[in-house]
Amino acid sequence: MWALIFLISLLLAGIIIGVLGVLDDITISQSAIVFQLKSANPQLKLNELYQRAMNVGQDHIASMVNTLVLVYTGAALPLLLLFIDNPHPFAEVINYEIIADEIVRTLVGSIGLVSAVPITAIIAAVVAAKSGIA
Repeated sequence: MWALIFLISLLLAGIIIGVLGVLDDITISQSAIVFQLKSANPQLKLNELYQRAMNVGQDHIASMVNTLVLVYTGAALPLLLLFIDNPHPFAEVINYEIIADEIVRTLVGSIGLVSAVPITAIIAAVVAAKSGIA
């Protein structure tokens, strides 16, 4: 029982640590974009500012999800290499715990990224619109 809790906690800690670095990068970049857009065009209203920020944010999401996949794959590469000469069928190998862990990490990180960009964009747009940045 304790070993199961410890492994689940370890998986969760790995997900959090991996995602925090990417979330830090994407939220700061997204906020900076909103304020730059407002500075470049002070007449932008909240809705326009948000829409333009989300246009850039979609590109951020795509690049950061790719980054997460590469980071988690790179971290698990030594273990993944063990499966190269594995005589078991692919359907069985893909269900191994180590493979499932990497898939879960990537999916959870991607969900965090996909939700962080619009949340950051709307908060930054509200702050920028109210602050009257020129």
